[in-house]
Amino acid sequence: MTDLRRKILSAPARLTHLESMVSLSGQRTIFPFYHVVSDQHLPHIFHLYGYKNPAEFEKDLDAMLRIFEPLRLEDYLDGVAKNSRRRGMILSFDDGLAECHRVIAPLLKKKGVPAVFFLNNRFIDNRGLFFRYKTSILIDRVMSDPEMAGKAAEFLVIPEKQVVSALKMVDPPRQDLLDPLAAVLGVDFQNYLKNQPVYMTSEQIKDLRSWGFGIGGHGRDHADFSIMNRDEIIRQVRESVEDLRERFGVKTAWFSFPFSSAGVPGPVIRELLEANVAGALFGTAGIKNTGTMRFIQRIPMESVRGTAMEVLKTEYLYYLLKVPLGRNRLRY
Repeated sequence: MTDLRRKILSAPARLTHLESMVSLSGQRTIFPFYHVVSDQHLPHIFHLYGYKNPAEFEKDLDAMLRIFEPLRLEDYLDGVAKNSRRRGMILSFDDGLAECHRVIAPLLKKKGVPAVFFLNNRFIDNRGLFFRYKTSILIDRVMSDPEMAGKAAEFLVIPEKQVVSALKMVDPPRQDLLDPLAAVLGVDFQNYLKNQPVYMTSEQIKDLRSWGFGIGGHGRDHADFSIMNRDEIIRQVRESVEDLRERFGVKTAWFSFPFSSAGVPGPVIRELLEANVAGALFGTAGIKNTGTMRFIQRIPMESVRGTAMEVLKTEYLYYLLKVPLGRNRLRY
């Protein structure tokens, strides 16, 4: 579902009853996912999407736990949840951000909620920075200093009023312009990572493992898999999960596609699963039927500002509206 559709449906969704929609839809297990939870200003994320503070996230958890039973991904894939009439929830977090260890995991531990954390291999220990996080840092810089906005406009050869929108539109093929622009604006990304660590360290990931949480791959450097060929997709998935096996003793290969699974060819999805390159694959298309428990579409919880109940009601309403059209099956 697009962000625009979510906004349009959010108002009527508030009038609905979530438990009734869950029963009516037959979709009893949900897969909500977040990236970060913080009560601090995070320049690397602030200009990309909204995020909850710890109190808001705890309210989200409490609300979901009143309706859904928290499940381990292993149990779901083993068929425990599928054979149950209970409503289940499998929570996950993308990008392996530092707040996962500092803020999120302690809250989950307190409430006894399992979760899976998907990691970008090359960014562990703050050895690199996702290009979209770079754009947010640069936007923060130009918005806080008019002189920097002028320098950015001159570098990009565009009017100053278009700088922020232009930076938000930077895509993977054009990400190479970010480092030269950072130099012009006096932004040192390595220094930023040193002073404000963005990602978890290896030791923190080991903590998550020792606390009983699952981890999975999210690509080497959060690349766009929709523009890769078949060989590159398979190689990157394999390398991502193998690296986690070697470094952290991961036994089951779970992989979450960066951005989304949209654009990844169906035959490649099937090959990854049939060859057991990945024990399970994850996308971000909301509530969808895929025909297999091992290709899972998750619900983005940060796409539109709102409580967990508002987001879930909107997703279920959208699902039910599409039932007569037969458009809830993801073909691959």
